[in-house]
Amino acid sequence: MSNSEMDYSIDPTKNKASPQELIQNLPTQAARRRVLQAAEISIDVDDKNFESFLDELSEVELRRAVSELRFAGEPTVYYYRVDGLHRLSSDDALGQSNKESSAGAYGPDVETAIRDHDRIYVICQVPKTGSQTQLTFAPDDRETTITTFRPRSQLLAVRAGDADTADATASAVSKYFNMDGAERISFLDAGIRGRFEDACVDGYSTLQLRNLNTQDNTKEIEIRSKEADGEHVSDVRQDPIVEDLIRRGDTELAAATGLVSVPTVVQSPEDSEPLHPRVTIRFSEGSVTFEQFVPESILVEFDDIVRQSL
Repeated sequence: MSNSEMDYSIDPTKNKASPQELIQNLPTQAARRRVLQAAEISIDVDDKNFESFLDELSEVELRRAVSELRFAGEPTVYYYRVDGLHRLSSDDALGQSNKESSAGAYGPDVETAIRDHDRIYVICQVPKTGSQTQLTFAPDDRETTITTFRPRSQLLAVRAGDADTADATASAVSKYFNMDGAERISFLDAGIRGRFEDACVDGYSTLQLRNLNTQDNTKEIEIRSKEADGEHVSDVRQDPIVEDLIRRGDTELAAATGLVSVPTVVQSPEDSEPLHPRVTIRFSEGSVTFEQFVPESILVEFDDIVRQSL
């Protein structure tokens, strides 16, 4: 998936496919396995009778599976603080569902709000890069974005294809709920990075450092682990040279790719250990990109880790 366009498993606003078809249409066997594990459904996705087993699932089981896949994928998530959001209850948020978005034809439209996984999801249609300069009704010119938050908390998580589209989405949602505005977080602020890394980062296989000395010819420094990317990571931060570079006052962490620990029932295919998703963190941008398909349970647990790190 490119960063310029989000691609969800289904169109969150309208889809007539059956739950069984939605599961079968997931992009890979690994995606199907993770969704079913997250939904606590014991079916071997490699079994030749997989399709028949899906038809035998109960309505409750199918609802759980759809709940895990409809907004899932390989999203980039942008995180925001919204003043006043912590005062909004689930009932208050869902009570806005009949309210028309006031952004107009040129800006983001709030489509609907639903409750799932003990949080609120707001589905939006947003012009690509956040705004448009001429009136158009072409659906290809608008992107579906997903905003989610836990009621009574200040953290808003926006799944969008780029920072401008995410900013426009966060602004539209905050206005929709009569909030003052949304401020994108930076993982470099006020100890957030340390708390976040202590909570979930297993290690980084690559680091990008920004050179803050404008007189130097070097703009960025990229550091890569000697080991190939896989289910385990050799943490480059443990190298004394890298430690020195990170601590220097004339450098700043720009981005890192590595593995994170997220407490769910989804397992690694190699063993019975919990899946450790590979992510790319853009620190000052306040965004995290999942480099592999993950079900909704992992995304919401990860959001909670970020919220508790603020």
